[in-house]
Amino acid sequence: MKKVSMEENVYNHIKKAILARKLAPGKQLVENNLSNSLGVSRTPIRNAIKRLSIEGLVDIIPNRGAFVTNPTKEEMIQAYELRAKLEYIAVCQAMYFLTESDFRAIKENLEKEKAALYNRSPEEYVRYNKEFHISITQKCNNKFLNEFILRLITQTNIYLILFDDFFSNPKQEPYSPDEHSFILSLIEDKDTKKLKIVLENHFKRAIDSLETHYYRYKEIDEIF
Repeated sequence: MKKVSMEENVYNHIKKAILARKLAPGKQLVENNLSNSLGVSRTPIRNAIKRLSIEGLVDIIPNRGAFVTNPTKEEMIQAYELRAKLEYIAVCQAMYFLTESDFRAIKENLEKEKAALYNRSPEEYVRYNKEFHISITQKCNNKFLNEFILRLITQTNIYLILFDDFFSNPKQEPYSPDEHSFILSLIEDKDTKKLKIVLENHFKRAIDSLETHYYRYKEIDEIF
């Protein structure tokens, strides 16, 4: 097996274990343990961990090692609150540049998002959720604002995958697509006053849904 293929395989194994909530937030990723469990040398493991660090799924702490990302509740609140403020600014600018074709595409995306939620597929849901927000905010035509928003969406989507209790509580009903539909209707109506309140509540609900106590996390040798 080629080195690149081996690295990709290791990367996919670790990433899937994190996204499936098998590895606990804060869990140390010890290269020797992963090497023994996956039957590969430490080099592809080290490279895979670096890639996961760039994606925000792993924190590399000098002189300590690599750990599954484990943000504090305060850090998550800060990220969502800043995202709400920046998205509101972007949407208020973008609403004047969105075309009928844009709105049709966004509504089609909402149907895919809804299906992903009802299928309880977190990775698919996160993809369509991200597309919903980006397809609107990118129309603000502000390069720097879009860069900050994209970074915040990527970060908060990691929180959603790792901690949102919807994907661990089969009795909970999905809410996001309905809220997204309402947000979109306010954008179409250019109702900025109501939109500000709805966006703030939308992200507050996202913060309130972040929990960790539903899962029994596993050890590395139980996973690989």
